[in-house]
Amino acid sequence: MVDLPICQVKGRIELNTFVKGGHETAEYIYYALNELDKQCSIWPVRGGSTETKQGYYVGPKRIESYSLHIVKDGSVRVEWDASKSVTLSEGDIFCLYPMRTYTYYAIEGQPPPKMNWIVLDGPLAAEMLALTGLSLESPYLEGKWTQEAERTVNGLFRLMRDTEKEAANVLSLEMQSLLYRLLAALCRTVPKSQSLETADWVKQSMSYIRQHASEGITVQQAARAAGVNRTYYSVAFAEKAGMSPSDFITQVRMNAAKRLLAETDASITEVAYTTGYSSLYAFTRTFKNRLGETPTAYREANWKGM
Repeated sequence: MVDLPICQVKGRIELNTFVKGGHETAEYIYYALNELDKQCSIWPVRGGSTETKQGYYVGPKRIESYSLHIVKDGSVRVEWDASKSVTLSEGDIFCLYPMRTYTYYAIEGQPPPKMNWIVLDGPLAAEMLALTGLSLESPYLEGKWTQEAERTVNGLFRLMRDTEKEAANVLSLEMQSLLYRLLAALCRTVPKSQSLETADWVKQSMSYIRQHASEGITVQQAARAAGVNRTYYSVAFAEKAGMSPSDFITQVRMNAAKRLLAETDASITEVAYTTGYSSLYAFTRTFKNRLGETPTAYREANWKGM
């Protein structure tokens, strides 16, 4: 296969894709990364839109980033991994993953596709796309494109076209805002999993507790955040974590208290409030019951401060 010539037409690109006879009219929008972009988890590379004609055919091809294609009209056949394929139509999405072979084309006898597309990259791009339900094994979503997602992509395209209108740091922050809004819009179409493995949600809950223990959270609040009944939560948590959720909350608070006592000059009262206790008495009693000594004695034995 060889590529046919590209010619510029009033700011758009008329492109005959491959010798199979397919062709398209496409707009390509390229984004130049700046230093702030490179510190982010995900960023845009390029985007655009394409209107195809009968005989449109792309591939087999590989790309180096993640390319989201949104089917706006018509139908397109997508093939990957040599033996897998799907037919998509208006409102569907497919993603080309880096260095995987894909082919996609208009279907004979059906309206050829009109598509928008945006190419993304970054160290956490794969993980973030996975939140939407996309995966290497199943790189498409049926009927998941929403008006919210459409508005967000249009906003991204406007920014990518008008990069000279904003300072680089403002542009990057605006881009990040819209990218996360796009991912959130797609995630909203994913039903909350009812089959999440116990070990998975317990692990997530432990992370939630580590993050919020110093704010005085309760077991009830942790169970609510996990989306399960408190009684079931406590039993399943203890089984997987090896301790009750209340003990885990206390352990997280005590570990934080030990660091503060050994590494800072914060007063004992300040340590108590910082680690989520409502009073000095409650903190001191819990600390002594857990560690066998008072906070003051612990500090005297473990002081590392300057």
